[in-house]
Amino acid sequence: MAKHKDKEILEEQEIEEQLEEELEEIQDSEEVEEKEEVSEEDEACMDRLVKLQADFENFKARTQREKSDMIFFLKQDILLKVLPRLDDLQRMLQNTPENERKGALYEGLVTLEKKLVSDLEKMWVKSFKSCGWEVNPDKHEVMTTVPGKKEWIICDEFEKWYELDWRVLRHAKVVVWAG
Repeated sequence: MAKHKDKEILEEQEIEEQLEEELEEIQDSEEVEEKEEVSEEDEACMDRLVKLQADFENFKARTQREKSDMIFFLKQDILLKVLPRLDDLQRMLQNTPENERKGALYEGLVTLEKKLVSDLEKMWVKSFKSCGWEVNPDKHEVMTTVPGKKEWIICDEFEKWYELDWRVLRHAKVVVWAG
């Protein structure tokens, strides 16, 4: 990865040097021929300079986009392994009998869950509850249907829907009402 980054930096430096050389050539030629008409050679140099500048801007935008995508996919890989553990912890806390919710062990697990959720939020991971929403195929995966009043409204969810940097990290697995 370091080699790839070094290669990108060297390419950027080479392009910058080419642009500077072209700019110096154009400035030198303009000083000499201030009052004369622009020659065809000068126009060709200007066209070349404009194209090089556009190519360089495109290169910078493409490398930034590639870097952003690479970071997203690395985070996604790790987070998709962590989220099921968080789901297990939350189900365990939710299904703990009332008479066992007063001990130090339970309070420690609640604290652990809060810290884990807080850490995920700091990494721009957001969870959303789907109950009461209409099914959206971009965010929900329908697992089953149950008879109900409102068709295609989510009545329960097996797993929450998560987003990372405004992209779907994991689809919610839901139960919907069917008419």
